[in-house]
Amino acid sequence: MSSFEDIPSSETELEILFDGAALHLQTIAASLPQEKLLPLYARYKQSTEGPCNIPRPGFFDFKGKQKWDAWNGLGSLSKTEAMLQYISSLKEVDPDWDENSVSDGPKTSWVRVSTLQQPEGEEVKDEDKNAFDWVKENDVDKLQTLDPEVLEATDENGMNLLHWAADRGHFDITKCLLKHNIDLNSQDNEGQTALHYAASCGHIDVVRILLDHGADKYIQDEDGLQPEECAEDQDVKQLFSS
Repeated sequence: MSSFEDIPSSETELEILFDGAALHLQTIAASLPQEKLLPLYARYKQSTEGPCNIPRPGFFDFKGKQKWDAWNGLGSLSKTEAMLQYISSLKEVDPDWDENSVSDGPKTSWVRVSTLQQPEGEEVKDEDKNAFDWVKENDVDKLQTLDPEVLEATDENGMNLLHWAADRGHFDITKCLLKHNIDLNSQDNEGQTALHYAASCGHIDVVRILLDHGADKYIQDEDGLQPEECAEDQDVKQLFSS
């Protein structure tokens, strides 16, 4: 699978191309089926964190188990090979992607969060869903009466409900969570806040409401990047200077 025709001549060039591929995937992930996303997810984790180093999720975490199995299945694959396979996989799912358009701009790890959708045939029953499912599904009604403890909960990536609302661009969910006084400056395992997610994904309305409610725009993630530096959209960048 590493028969990538134009293998970069240096590790730095490979990393730049890999980051560009990961950024591009974020723009098309919602249109890709589960079976295409899982290999990409696994190779991203292998490229950035090495071999799978976390316990397998519990029985009822269907999405988590699929992601874990895909990552763990790569064994001791090297990070370099994983990056090459990731780039090749992206070119397979989107042949029109032009790697020559990738710039050597700032690296960001925000794309580590997968936008994998619920696998078909493994739909979680309504009675088994939790607040994270409601946020991802943009179900505002279910969030009207939240247990205060849920507002402090995080998932395996250190993401709270606001992170997910910002990642998906759910404005009404974001507004609801802010009304319940959720910690809008909470950082995930990569040091990123909800503002990092909203800025990275170009969700301008969510960026605006987070800033209006006092989100700290100077918090840096593990790569040393502030939310504005993760943004690609110029209109989003403008919000940070207004």
